[in-house]
Amino acid sequence: MRDLRNLVEKTVFTEHPGHGTELAMEATRFSGLAAVGGDGTLFEILNGLDRKRQRVAIIPAGRGNSLARDLGLLGKPPSLDVIDVGDPLPIDLMEVTFKNAGGLEVKRDAASTVALGYAASVTKAAGGFPRRLGAFCYAAAAALVRPVPFDIEIAREDGSRKKRRLKCFIANNTRHVANFLVFPRASCRDGFIHLLELDAGFLGQTIHNVSGLLGSSLFRRNHLSRAKSVNLGLREPQRLMIDGEIFPEIVSVRIQILPMALECIHWGIAT
Repeated sequence: MRDLRNLVEKTVFTEHPGHGTELAMEATRFSGLAAVGGDGTLFEILNGLDRKRQRVAIIPAGRGNSLARDLGLLGKPPSLDVIDVGDPLPIDLMEVTFKNAGGLEVKRDAASTVALGYAASVTKAAGGFPRRLGAFCYAAAAALVRPVPFDIEIAREDGSRKKRRLKCFIANNTRHVANFLVFPRASCRDGFIHLLELDAGFLGQTIHNVSGLLGSSLFRRNHLSRAKSVNLGLREPQRLMIDGEIFPEIVSVRIQILPMALECIHWGIAT
């Protein structure tokens, strides 16, 4: 294996929220970027990357690492030859357009998870734990956060529309939500957004969490569906989580699948 210095032309470190996007936008002369971090680091890079001509190598070093888990990358240091000349693996992304209570509309690309309610609150709480705890931050936060109900209207591309009172809504591109196996039949290459609508109380949510940690399908299948696009309207502003990043006071969200939109350098096992 060649020395890293012979392959990587420039190494930079993020210094504040949003810095990864800025650095990616400045890296136009490079054919690809290596994202060393978690879901949030990749999220920032995605939103500054030129996807038409740049590819990404994912080196997991964060708390959740949802996409890296799906791609079989955890615990497998990459071969530098693979990063340099390996065939890229195309994966889906989600295009997320959301509006806050002040009327500001923002569009972002996401690789893993969009969530409202309980899952967003768990992510915010996990950020308060020491980073050295890694994935255990999410398990600890999930045990402490109590689900709070909210009213949501869900519209799909087939014209169907329904109003529900939920405690958790998740739209996912991957099988994993952090270290929880929530969507066992999903794939980041199947052209669908995978949805979870959950109204469980604290005990039911705890059973759901334990099931996900153990890789079991217990207590989940009736709550799962899939779509190519979904529009969400919220009666009251809610906290929105996108790939580990938190956006407050959101009143509407539109999510659309972008099939095979990102080329990843891959050395794991695609699912």
